[in-house]
Amino acid sequence: MTMKATIGSRKPHQKTRTGCRTCKARKIKCDEQRPECSNCIKHSVPCDYLASTTSTGSTGSSYQPNTPADSVRTSRDTSSPIRSLLPNQRPAHLYMGDLELLHNFCTSTCLTLHRDSTLKTLWKINVPQVGFTWEFVMRGILALSALHMAHYVPGKRDFYKSQAMIQHQSGLRVAVSMLPHLTNENVEALYIFSTMTLFIGLASFQDTSQLWLVGDQTTLGSSWLELLKGTYSLIGSSWDILSNGPFGPMFRAGGRRSELREEAANNFPIEQDPTQEIRHQLDISGLEDETYDLCTQATNELRKSFALLIHDPNPEYQEFGDAFIWLFRVNNGYLDLLRKGCQSAIAIFGYFCVLLKSVDHKWWMEGCSSRFLSQIYNMLDEEHRLWIRWPIEEIGWVPPVRSTTYSHPGTPHIHAPEARMEIDSAPGSDYMLSHESGA
Repeated sequence: MTMKATIGSRKPHQKTRTGCRTCKARKIKCDEQRPECSNCIKHSVPCDYLASTTSTGSTGSSYQPNTPADSVRTSRDTSSPIRSLLPNQRPAHLYMGDLELLHNFCTSTCLTLHRDSTLKTLWKINVPQVGFTWEFVMRGILALSALHMAHYVPGKRDFYKSQAMIQHQSGLRVAVSMLPHLTNENVEALYIFSTMTLFIGLASFQDTSQLWLVGDQTTLGSSWLELLKGTYSLIGSSWDILSNGPFGPMFRAGGRRSELREEAANNFPIEQDPTQEIRHQLDISGLEDETYDLCTQATNELRKSFALLIHDPNPEYQEFGDAFIWLFRVNNGYLDLLRKGCQSAIAIFGYFCVLLKSVDHKWWMEGCSSRFLSQIYNMLDEEHRLWIRWPIEEIGWVPPVRSTTYSHPGTPHIHAPEARMEIDSAPGSDYMLSHESGA
C-alpha cells in the first residue's frame, strides 16, 4: 500500500512551450539558457529554439510578418525600424519568398532592363544597395522581380502578380508621401523607384479596360502619366545631384542617345516621316491655338523619335529610353490634354504606340503597343479613328468588327457570330469599312 501511494503521488510540474526543439524531442526539461541550453552543450548537439521567442527576448508571443516584405527592415523607414539583436538572441524567421525575389532580380531581372552593359551593372549592384537603405525602393525591386517571375512561371502567375501588387502599393504610398519633401538624401531613391514604377506599370498592363490615359483615381489619386510628370519634374530640379551621383551613367547614356536623336532628325528625309498625315489633320482641324500648339509640339517630338528609330532599325540597338523619351519631351500641357480626353491628343498618342512596338521584344513590354492602341481606338470618335490608320497598319492590330448579317432571297436573316471578333459599342462605321471604301 505504501509503495502504491508513493508512486501515485508524483510531484506535478508546469509544462513549458518555450524550450529548445532538441530538449522537446528528447522529452527532457530545458533550462532555456541562451544562446544554448545546458543539455545541448553537455551533449554537443545544436540548440534550436522555437519561433515563439520574439526578437526582444520575451516569451509567449511570436513575430510573423503581415506581408512577405515585412521582414525587410531599413533604418530610413521610421515605421519599421531594424530589430536589433542582443548577443544571446536569435533573429526572426527569414521569409524565403522575399529572398527568392531578390536573388531573381540580381541574377536575371536586372539584366533585362537595358542593353548597355554599364546600366545593367548599375541595376544589379547599385539599385539593391539603395534598397537596403530605403525600404520603399526594396519593395519596388521585389515587385518588379515578382512580375518577371510571373511572366516566366505560368503555374504561379497569380501568386507572383499578387505579391507584386502588395509590394508595389506599399512602397508607392511611402514614395508619394516623400515627393513633397525632396532632399539631397532621398532624391536618388525616389528617382529609382519612379523608374521601376514605369517598368512595373508596363509589365502589369494586361487588361485593356484599364484607362491608362485617364488614370485610376482610386489608386493613390494618380495615373501613370502623373507619375511621368512627377519624374520629369524630379529630374529637372535635381539634375546636378543625379547626374553627378552613382547613377550618373544613366543620365550620360541618355544624353548620348538624345544627341543621336537630334542628329537623326536633322537628316530625316521628309518622304520617310510618318507624322506628315497627322500634321495635315491638325492643320485642317480648326483647333484652338493653344491646343493646336501643344499637339504640334508633341508631333514634332514624335518625328525626332521616328528619325532615331529608322536610323537604328535593328531591335538589338533599340533602348528603352529611345521609345519613352518622347513622353519626357512633350509639354505637360499635352499630357493634360490626354487626361481631359482631347481627341486630337489621343490620336497623336496612337503614333507613340508604334515606338512602343520597337521594344516589344522586352518581357515587360510584350503586347503593350497593341493594348494601348486598342484602348485609344475605343476612346476615339469615328472621325479621329481615321487619324490613326497608319499606326493600326504598322502595328498589325485588327480593330473590332461588328456582327455581320447574311441574307438570301426567300430566307430569313442569319447572324454569323463566328465572324465577329468583338462588338464595337461606339456609333458609326468602323475603321476597316472606312479604309476599304478608300476614306
